[in-house]
Amino acid sequence: MIDKLSSEGELPIDSIIISDRTRKDFGDIDSLAESISTVGLLQPIVINEKNELIDGQRRIQAYVRLGIKEIPFFRVNLKEIILGEFHANSNRKDLTTSERVAISNKVEEFLRRNSRSVGRPRSNPDENTTKGNERSLISTKTQVGNDNSVNLTTFSGRIKDNVSRYLGVTRNTLEKEKKIVEAAERNPQLFEDLRQKIDKKKISIDKGFNIIQKQLKTDQILASAAASQSENESKTVTLFHGDFRVESKKISKGSVDLIFTDPPYSSKDISLYKDLAEVAFRVLKEGGSIVTYANHCLIPEITKYIEDAGLTRQWTLAVKLSGPFARFHPKKVFIKWKPLLWFVKGGTTNSLDYISDFIESKSAEKTTFEWEQSPIEAKHVISRLTVEGQMVCDPMMGEGTSGIAAVSLSRRFTGIEIVSDKFKVAKAKVTNAVFVSENKTSGHGVGETQQELSDR
Repeated sequence: MIDKLSSEGELPIDSIIISDRTRKDFGDIDSLAESISTVGLLQPIVINEKNELIDGQRRIQAYVRLGIKEIPFFRVNLKEIILGEFHANSNRKDLTTSERVAISNKVEEFLRRNSRSVGRPRSNPDENTTKGNERSLISTKTQVGNDNSVNLTTFSGRIKDNVSRYLGVTRNTLEKEKKIVEAAERNPQLFEDLRQKIDKKKISIDKGFNIIQKQLKTDQILASAAASQSENESKTVTLFHGDFRVESKKISKGSVDLIFTDPPYSSKDISLYKDLAEVAFRVLKEGGSIVTYANHCLIPEITKYIEDAGLTRQWTLAVKLSGPFARFHPKKVFIKWKPLLWFVKGGTTNSLDYISDFIESKSAEKTTFEWEQSPIEAKHVISRLTVEGQMVCDPMMGEGTSGIAAVSLSRRFTGIEIVSDKFKVAKAKVTNAVFVSENKTSGHGVGETQQELSDR
C-alpha cells in the first residue's frame, strides 16, 4: 500500500530525476502546453521520496516549453518506478462519444463567449516565438478576469478546429460523433441503441456514422419519391414485392428481352440459380438474354444449372473492380474482377449490337445497401443487348440499380424483391427515375436522377 504524503507545492524542474521511461511517444505537447497556459495544471506530477518521476513527463515537457521552471507535485512512497508508470497509464478511462460531444458543445460555447476575433487568425507582435507568418498559440501566462473566467487571449483560427484539438481528436471525427449523438436525440427509437454501442466501443465511430448516413439517405430517397410520385403509376415499370419464384408467375411467358440480376454469392444460396434459370427460360423471348453476376468458385455449378434449364452459354464478361479489393483467403487471391455470365434462350442472341466483354466499373455509393452494385455494368449490358422500349427484368433487384439503369435508357422494367426494406427503397428510386425520365422527354428540363447525380 502506498502512503500519499499530499501535495507539497512546487518543485524546480531541474531537480526532478527522470529515469529511462517505457513510454516514448509523448503526443502533442503544444496542445498540452496551450491547455496548461489557458486553465492551469489540473493534475500535478507524481514523484517519490528521492524526487524520481513516477508520472507526468508530458506535463514537465509542456512546462519547459512554456518556460516555467517550477511545477506542482505529489509525493508518494513508491520505489518501483515502472509500477507507477504502468498504473498511471493503464487505469484511465477515455471519454465516450456522447461525453466528448457534450464537453465539446460547452467548450465551443465558452470559446464563443470569451474569445476575441473568433474564427480569424490574429497576429501578436509581443510574442517571442513568432517565426515568419507563423504564430505560437501558447502564452506563458494565464490571464484571469474579475469574474474568474479565463480570457483566451491566445485563441486563433477556427473555433471548431480549436475545440477538436483541445479534446485530442480530429475535427472530422468530432463532427461524426456530433452527428451520431444528434441522430440518437432526434430519433432515439432508431439510433439510441447504436449510440450506446459506440459509447461502449462495440462499434467504431466510422461504422456507426456510416450506418446512420445510410438510413438518412434511405429516408431522403423515400421522401423524394413520395413528393414526386403521381397517383397513376407509369406503365413503364412493374414492381413486385415477394419471392421471385412466386411473383415471376405474374410475368407473361416470352415477354422479357433481358434479365440482368445479382443473386446472393454464397454457396448455400446456389440453388437460387436453378430456380432463376427455370424462370428465365419461361419468361425470355426467343433470342433473349440472361446476364447474371456469379461467384468465381461456383461458375461450373451455376453454368450447369442454367444450361440444364435449356439456355445456351454465350460468353463471360469481366468487370474490372476499383479498390479496395477483397481478399479470398482460402485461395490466397486479391479479387480485382468479377464475372458476368451471359446465356441466351435459343441458339443465337437477337441483340443488334456488339458488346465489349470488359467493363471498367467503379465503387458503388452503398449509402443504403452494403452489397449495392455500381450502375455502370447494368447500363453497359442493357444498352447493348436491348433497344428502347424493350423489357428488362431483374428478379432479385435489391435496391433497384438495374431498374434505374433501364428506365434511364428508355427501357421498360419489371423488378422483384423479397426483402421489404430493400423493396421500399427500390420502388422509391425507380419511381423517381421514371418521373425524371418522363419530364426530360416532355421537355420540362428536370435534372438528372439522384443516382445519375451520384455517379458523376
